[in-house]
Amino acid sequence: MLPKSYLVFKWLVYASATLLFFALQSLVLNHIRVLGLTPFVYPLLPATVAMYEGRRRGPVFALALGVVCDAMLHGPFPGFFTIVFPMIALFSAVVGENFLSPGFFCCLLVSAAALLATGGMRILVQVLSGGGYLALMARIAVGETLLTLPAMLAVMPLYRTIHRRCASDY
Repeated sequence: MLPKSYLVFKWLVYASATLLFFALQSLVLNHIRVLGLTPFVYPLLPATVAMYEGRRRGPVFALALGVVCDAMLHGPFPGFFTIVFPMIALFSAVVGENFLSPGFFCCLLVSAAALLATGGMRILVQVLSGGGYLALMARIAVGETLLTLPAMLAVMPLYRTIHRRCASDY
């Protein structure tokens, strides 16, 4: 196989796995309510992929995922996920390349950071738009993070398998 076609294959496999998590979110997780909160798996996806793929490819995946999420989901403003996901991916890639080896603890850290960053950005948008309820929004962000983190146990193994099976240095 040619290197370019191999890379296309690898990213198509990542896209297929991502579609599985979109289905998991819409068919299962959206129907789970704990104290009025619902798990939100989307920020885990760019964080985990970037942890494995690094600073060059991870943010590109996150940008594409952000565009798709902005088209499908209601965010605080149009383009919210397109802005937040590449920042999450860049952070995750730096952590995975420089501080912790990609694995369970690294994924736990970047997943928690991704969820808290998404919640934090929602809070920031609310504060900048003159809204209140800062303490309530912070409790929601932390609760959503704690509720969603167990989903990392499904996200990480699948993306790790794709990364290992489709590994290339192109």
